[in-house]
Amino acid sequence: MPTASVTLVRAPNPGPLTGPGTNTWIFGLDEVVVVDPGPLDEAHLLRVVEAAAQVGRVAAVLCTHHHEDHQAGALRLCELTGAPLAVFHRRADRVGNLPLHDQDRILAGGTELVALHTPGHASDHLCFLAERERLLFTGDLVLSGTTSVIWPPDGDMGQYLDSLDRISGLAVDRLLPGHGEPIDDPGAALAALIRHRQEREAEVLEAFRNGPHRPADLVPKLYAGYPEEVLPYASQTVWAHCLKLAAEGRLRQLGDDPDPIFAPV
Repeated sequence: MPTASVTLVRAPNPGPLTGPGTNTWIFGLDEVVVVDPGPLDEAHLLRVVEAAAQVGRVAAVLCTHHHEDHQAGALRLCELTGAPLAVFHRRADRVGNLPLHDQDRILAGGTELVALHTPGHASDHLCFLAERERLLFTGDLVLSGTTSVIWPPDGDMGQYLDSLDRISGLAVDRLLPGHGEPIDDPGAALAALIRHRQEREAEVLEAFRNGPHRPADLVPKLYAGYPEEVLPYASQTVWAHCLKLAAEGRLRQLGDDPDPIFAPV
């Protein structure tokens, strides 16, 4: 049986949130789909077009979610290839967009991908499962070498953990993340990621034993030793933990301030 082609073209946008850069994946057999075109960078997009041409026609451009480092170059790539843009159905707001729902199947020549709605990092987040090849394109749900920022209100820690649980049950041999290198032991990687989030949640809850706090107040202690540039993003993730704990009745939110105070129950 022929094997689907998988090609990585990494965007030149390294940074604290993007690691070495956004991973643009080209997948298919005789024709291809492009997963996450990345930023609006003409040279990068032309490299993607050239790499895709080695396999076949681009049938569709897919985005795991709407964040700029994944989707900003999508419309330009569609112009260059003539392919339609496929996104989560609530984001399919342009004529010609293909709306994707959970469990929709996308043909890629002689193979296909299954769209899986995996909210948490973003409300519209999708992973793409290649069942035959036992591959999962994880976007920002699972990263290599770092963890995703959960930024409320569009990001939701409870949904994020539910999404991790969902993909943990899939029969895959390799995870292809939105940033970093491929992950060849999905079970161990997902177990470690879930454990890390659970441990962080326990640390957040413990920090409230001595009274009320704003999430940002907890960051210096919880993220001691982390680079200064990541601390503002860590504050958002701590806020997401606090909102989850409040929804579960394990913390109380005091008022509706944009920078809310949480208190022990």
